[in-house]
Amino acid sequence: MNTNNGIIGIEPISRFMDEFFNRSISDIVGTDLMHDSPSVNIIEKENSYELEVAAPGLEKTDFNIFIEKDHLTISAKKEENKEESQDVDFKRREYNFYSFTRKFRLPDSVDRTSLEAEYKKGILKVVVLKTPEAKEKGPRTIEIK
Repeated sequence: MNTNNGIIGIEPISRFMDEFFNRSISDIVGTDLMHDSPSVNIIEKENSYELEVAAPGLEKTDFNIFIEKDHLTISAKKEENKEESQDVDFKRREYNFYSFTRKFRLPDSVDRTSLEAEYKKGILKVVVLKTPEAKEKGPRTIEIK
C-alpha cells in the first residue's frame, strides 16, 4: 500500500540527480553522437574536386589520407591522456578519444597521383585534380526528349 499519497520522496529525486550529474555527456545523448563522422562538403571545380572536412580540435598530424584503388580514405585519431599527480585518489577518471574514417569512391576522371591537403581553422581541405581528358570534356547539356 502506498502511504505517501502520490508524493515522490526526497530519496528517489536525490538518487536521480546524483545519477544524472555523475554521467558523461555520451551516457546522456548516446555514444553515436560523440563518434559520428564529420560533415564533408564536396565541390566540383573546372580542374579539380575539393573535399572540405569539418574536424575542429585536431592537429594536422592526427589525419591519415590515402588513395587505394578507386577510393580516397580520410581518417583521424586523437587521444587525450592527461597525466595527473600520483597522490590523487580518483573515483572516476575519463580519457578523451576521438576517431573517424570516411571513404569516397573516386570517379575515373581524377588523377590519382595528384592529391593535396591542407588543415586550417578546423577544416581539412583535400584537393584531387581532374585528368586532362576530363578537363577537356567539360560540362555538357543533355537534350530532354
